[in-house]
Amino acid sequence: MPRFSKTEKENIRQKLLTEGEILFSAHGLKKVTIDDLIKAANIAKATFYTFYESKEYLYLDIVQNIQKAIFQELDILLENNGDLPDKERVKQVFHVMAGLMSHHPILVQINPTTIDLISRKISGERMLAYTRQNVDAAQSLSNHGVQFICDVQTASLIFQALYQSFINMQHENPAAQADAIGLMLDGILEKIVC
Repeated sequence: MPRFSKTEKENIRQKLLTEGEILFSAHGLKKVTIDDLIKAANIAKATFYTFYESKEYLYLDIVQNIQKAIFQELDILLENNGDLPDKERVKQVFHVMAGLMSHHPILVQINPTTIDLISRKISGERMLAYTRQNVDAAQSLSNHGVQFICDVQTASLIFQALYQSFINMQHENPAAQADAIGLMLDGILEKIVC
């Protein structure tokens, strides 16, 4: 097994994350192979396995890193708009998140089929960490003073359902999509935000 310096490890890891996002975004998790990934990253297969047990672990790392960056941007937005009503703040967060997602098409692929493919290849502990990160989005809203009528986990599930609706409408007319999501968001906020 090859030995890499700390800098080399970070460069290889970053190359896998970057090239992996490009390939997975273009072709989906199921169609991308380890051979595709090592060719794009210009590394040996043994080197890939030094960093990841499977392509599913790489995929999940990519998604979690993107989500983490999005959550950080949303935290800044929430901090800077603390004087607005809670419902308006949640609307802003959702709209900014939708815009950020358009920069990362891999996020639009997250659906029950993809989650099923991932969960077959990764540990239950790692899957649980991914699920908890999704709850953290609603928790972040709560931490910034947004008061929910329901518990945070229920709010998270509701936002995930809205997110899935957004994904399912990706190929619709943008104006119609915006209207539909806006109406659903308004209705949801009336029921779950104080």
